Amino acid sequence: MTLAQDLRELFDTERSRIARAFRASVNMSPDEIRAWARDPRSKRYSFEATRRRLPALAALREKAEEDWTARDVAFAKRVLSFNARMEGALRRDGCRQGYAVSLRNWGRRPEGCEVDP
Repeated sequence: MTLAQDLRELFDTERSRIARAFRASVNMSPDEIRAWARDPRSKRYSFEATRRRLPALAALREKAEEDWTARDVAFAKRVLSFNARMEGALRRDGCRQGYAVSLRNWGRRPEGCEVDP
């Protein structure tokens, strides 16, 4: 096997691992993410830069794993990191509106923690 083949296999393995975790963590469908991006409540407790990523998040959620690029993997890792930290805070502190909104802005609808109207 050549170095290029070894690197490709390593990337494919990492991509598959991250894609599986991403699909488990981002439990909103692409359509749900797009609808949430248009919802005025998405502006609560979040930065504009975060909300600008929602279309990319929806696109990655529907993109076939084999088409993911290194940039997609890096973005998915960032999403996973945020969602893990925020889920930890949610378990520690209980449901808070800031947590509910923030997680939805990263594609995660936390179980039992709804956003107030």
